[in-house]
Amino acid sequence: MQTSRIFGFDIFSSSKKELFAHFDSFLVTKRLVKTQIVFTPNSEQIVMAKSDRSFAKALQGADWLLPDGMGLVYASFLLKFFGKTNKKIQERIAGVELVEHLLQSNQKTLIIGGRGYAASFEGEMAESIKSLKKIRKNLYWTQAYQDKTKILPAEEKTLHKIITELKPALVFVALGAPDQEKWILEHYALLQANQIKIAMSVGGSFDFIFGKVTRAPRLWQKLGLEWLWRLIKQPWRRHRQLRLLKFIMLLSREVFTSTV
Repeated sequence: MQTSRIFGFDIFSSSKKELFAHFDSFLVTKRLVKTQIVFTPNSEQIVMAKSDRSFAKALQGADWLLPDGMGLVYASFLLKFFGKTNKKIQERIAGVELVEHLLQSNQKTLIIGGRGYAASFEGEMAESIKSLKKIRKNLYWTQAYQDKTKILPAEEKTLHKIITELKPALVFVALGAPDQEKWILEHYALLQANQIKIAMSVGGSFDFIFGKVTRAPRLWQKLGLEWLWRLIKQPWRRHRQLRLLKFIMLLSREVFTSTV
């Protein structure tokens, strides 16, 4: 497996096929393994990390940084052309695509965060073990926190109990960046102790999987315009798209000042 060193991060640069095959083998191993941390940075998150040192440190703590955005792919091509990195990123690997692939393994899975993934969920039960909802065979969800900026001790205690009793193989954290990445690192000892195989930050992946939000047409995805599709569908995102301009400026600085 290869990585491309860009913007101070080692981004996965081998093919999606190789990545999926690796995780397929990893999930069927019977021996005790180190919990694998998977984060999926995009251009916006790279910009965030450059102004948030704790987020940058969190990204650097991952075992896998997947290029969830064509911006990183194009940037790697440009940086390789100017001799600023040794490897180009072969292709974009959308986090939702890896999530869908991992779900096919039918391993016991826990989703932490997100909203409305189970119609019967009652918000006032977030501090109870009853907040754990079974969505389908081997797939469970808990909102975990009513307000992730004001986590209650009772909520944290309940979440620890859920993980300890359920012992899922896969934990997907949907608390939004940078909270989800920081949560995984802060709870790593808990995840490892309960033999979780993969802990992955997923953002809004399950909004797509459960049909709450429609993904861009495949042509838009191939052209790297999925961000525009989401902006059309979710215009409240417009203030976030300003980070794309900052990303271009950041890339320009990398081209003229960085070294391999």
